[in-house]
Amino acid sequence: MAENVNIDIPGEINATMEKKGFQKILQQVRSGAGPALVMGVLSTRRPWSQFVATDNFKAPVSLPRLSRRFYKNVEYFQANYLIVFLGLFAYCLITSPLLLIAMVASFFGYRKLTSGPNTWKIGGWELSKTQQYVVAAAVSMALCWLAGAGAVLFWVLGATVTVVALHASFFDAETLPASNDPEQFPMIEQV
Repeated sequence: MAENVNIDIPGEINATMEKKGFQKILQQVRSGAGPALVMGVLSTRRPWSQFVATDNFKAPVSLPRLSRRFYKNVEYFQANYLIVFLGLFAYCLITSPLLLIAMVASFFGYRKLTSGPNTWKIGGWELSKTQQYVVAAAVSMALCWLAGAGAVLFWVLGATVTVVALHASFFDAETLPASNDPEQFPMIEQV
């Protein structure tokens, strides 16, 4: 009754699926390619003359066009928006010297920690590398809290979101070059 049947199936099965979008970016960051990823994004920077061309700013005609325009602009100008964020962040560090000192102290503390011994002896306790990182993180967080990093973080994020949202909403996406990618905006349908 139970008889073995051998079926020959020709071909290959590829079990790896290529990730798209944000999942692909997270996978690259987790693999240690964060700086290379940022440099890759920055290499796609659009000309500033196109980014700030005032004759291309127009109010959207309808809500569906606004969402389409927003997504297209965010994708097209993502490197410019990243530079705007980094500029606002640098501005906050320059105008807040105590925060700059806290960031520099944290950086050099972590640098010293990574090049130091695997165990520290403090009093009668011996700290492993993981415990050293926990102590360094706690000290860094305390320094940043004392320097007012929370307010700066919310200011930078708020200003960046505001600038990006206003630019992406009012910059006329029809003036941008046409994309040849048919799956560029798979969830957006023009009405």
